[in-house]
Amino acid sequence: MTEHIASLADLRHEIDVLDDQIQDLLRRRAEAVEKVAITKRASGGENGFFLRCGREAQILRRLLARHHGPLPAAALLRINRELIGALYDLQAPVQVAVLAPNKSVARWDLARDHYGSGVPMLLCATATSAMREISAKAATVGVMPLPEDGEKDPWWPVLANRTVDTPRVVAKLPFLTNRKGRLADVGALVIARCPAEPSGDDHSLVVVQAAEEGMSLARLGSLLAKAGLSGQVLAQHKQGGQDIRLLLDLPGFLEDNDARLAALRAAAPEAIVDVLAIGAYAVPAGE
Repeated sequence: MTEHIASLADLRHEIDVLDDQIQDLLRRRAEAVEKVAITKRASGGENGFFLRCGREAQILRRLLARHHGPLPAAALLRINRELIGALYDLQAPVQVAVLAPNKSVARWDLARDHYGSGVPMLLCATATSAMREISAKAATVGVMPLPEDGEKDPWWPVLANRTVDTPRVVAKLPFLTNRKGRLADVGALVIARCPAEPSGDDHSLVVVQAAEEGMSLARLGSLLAKAGLSGQVLAQHKQGGQDIRLLLDLPGFLEDNDARLAALRAAAPEAIVDVLAIGAYAVPAGE
């Protein structure tokens, strides 16, 4: 009995030592982030943007790839997301607008899981209010529901213009689905007033504005293939007159000046009015 108690005491001491080491490493990591922030400010920043969604995805993928042992992968990810969110303020204040009609607890919790317990969040009941918060710079990012076909008033067509301050899709949530959690079936897209960033494994969202009479899904698929593209139509929305907007999810990282999008624009001028990339997201782990 005495040996068992002594063994437990030794193990608890080891845990205390490890906790101290973890705390020391966390302090060192915070100091490294602070140096990054100072360097960015001294050099004028990275085009004025500090959010690095692609870089964050690379960090999480690397940690997940080397992970082993009894700690669940979802817990590892949650710990590191909390750390990333806690250190945002070293670069610039962050506030998250969450589009959650009817006060959806699930999407609020999804945003909180990703951005951390210390990041201020705003609850928005409508897409218009969420966009207003982002346009006024009251919110840094917006957490929006995944687009669904047949929605009466979808939010994503608002992104289909080339105005400089128009938000772009920059991430998809959750980055790792916790099948044991209550958020397993909830997803969201993140928008921000900054360009999307490649992570090395990405999907792009593209809006095709087409004349309704001249564009079937079969024809669109053929035109995509000729332009060297593939993917799926997530949603359609009638945009006044006879024009229809189709939201496409395409593998790879595409910017608006991509030659393949230019080829798609030129492929059927009588049917395609415009093609516009509205952002991209790092493919979540496990998808």
